[in-house]
Amino acid sequence: MSTSSSGSPSAEAADPVRRPGRTPIDVAVVGLGRAGVELARAVAADPFLRLAAGVVQSPEKVDVDVGRLTGTAETGVLATADLDAVLRDPAIGCVLHAGLGDPSDVAAVLGRCADHGKDAITVSGLVHPLTALGPVGYERLRSRAIDGGARLVGTGVNPGFVLDVLPVVWGSMVTQVRHVRAVRVSEIGAWGDGILAELGVGRPVAEVVDSSPLSVAESLAVIVDGLGLDVDAIDEQVRPIAADRRREHGTRAVDVGRCAGFRRLATATLRGTVVAEIEWVALLGMTADDEHQETASLRIEGESVVEAEARGTFFGDPYPSTAARAVHSIGPLAAMPPGLYRPDQLAVSVR
Repeated sequence: MSTSSSGSPSAEAADPVRRPGRTPIDVAVVGLGRAGVELARAVAADPFLRLAAGVVQSPEKVDVDVGRLTGTAETGVLATADLDAVLRDPAIGCVLHAGLGDPSDVAAVLGRCADHGKDAITVSGLVHPLTALGPVGYERLRSRAIDGGARLVGTGVNPGFVLDVLPVVWGSMVTQVRHVRAVRVSEIGAWGDGILAELGVGRPVAEVVDSSPLSVAESLAVIVDGLGLDVDAIDEQVRPIAADRRREHGTRAVDVGRCAGFRRLATATLRGTVVAEIEWVALLGMTADDEHQETASLRIEGESVVEAEARGTFFGDPYPSTAARAVHSIGPLAAMPPGLYRPDQLAVSVR
């Protein structure tokens, strides 16, 4: 082992990820829709990673250079629909998943990755696998990860950071936490077509069946577990928001009475008292006249009080930040033992 002049291990030896000449990790991106495009771009921009495969569902995208699909330079990597062939490639070190579907669909893909010994990170929910999958589904996926020698996690901006990981980090400053409240208001006009369809945006409110993976109950469970809160139950209420006027954002429009977004409220209670709560309001075509304006806020009460607000470009367009979170989780996840994790269990450092 090399040492510094002080006799302690050098930074190069202690942190092999930063070692000059280190071979980049080969990464596969599964799903090249709006989120997957940003994942591929983030991988291509990272000197420690190499985009090795892109998996698509649309037949017209097969055998097209991933660079063309992502609007970047030609990569020499042709998109494929054969996920199993990608997973059989021994060079692939990590899979970034951006496919649509409910938690069981996402778990099925991650399970296939685990069976081939591939670490996998999804930006499609699963931030609290036990809540998302139930005890049986959770244990099945966890066992597949351990048996395959793989590490699995769900993370992004929301869920996966703003309304769950950040509150856990801030809450570590408060002893004897008595109450947590986190709120986010989002403009969703820039979101991808697939997720808006899952949310029922544009459909008559009476016909909306929300099938998206954006569960605030999962995020609240991350806070409860991460801060060690004692609760009896976590409940979630989801309701679509009907457009009170014609709402427009870019080329998108929602007519009066049709679904223009959602309100999600999750509460964690102990003997009937609310201990922690998350509220997420998302709306297409926000204006200055709307009751809700884009924001993210947090208040934690205990022996001391912590209040925080977040601002940034991730409000108008969350996809680049979502991709950054996933890409920056590759190194910390690889340092964990094989298993199934929550995003708050990963190291904060990006390398």
